Amino acid sequence: MNPLLNPTGYLIGLGVKKIVESISESGKSTTIDELEEINRRAQIKATALLAQAKVEQELAIARRIDSAEEVEIEEYYDTSGKGNLGFSGETDKVTLGLGGEGRRVTKRVIKFKGCTPVELFSPETGDV
Repeated sequence: MNPLLNPTGYLIGLGVKKIVESISESGKSTTIDELEEINRRAQIKATALLAQAKVEQELAIARRIDSAEEVEIEEYYDTSGKGNLGFSGETDKVTLGLGGEGRRVTKRVIKFKGCTPVELFSPETGDV
């Protein structure tokens, strides 16, 4: 997988590969507690790698926007949710209720057309 074309996938794949290697190397002499610790560490690393990959992705998009002749961006984000918990008690019965509702709308379309020539600026001479 090319890290320049898909930085998110590349970093996640790299993280998963490291996790599998560390568990495989531990062998059968590793206790469940040690494996749980490895798992917690791997989850923390995966979260950090995912955040880093998202930043890299946004930077790549920004660089492409700078060099495109025409850019079309269409984004929708809506994440909402609510929940409730109810309890009622009477002398002959007890009622407990739990409810939840979630909604997620996500759409992101970014289209680039063309590529403008890159002009290099020289701060020493002030020439383009």
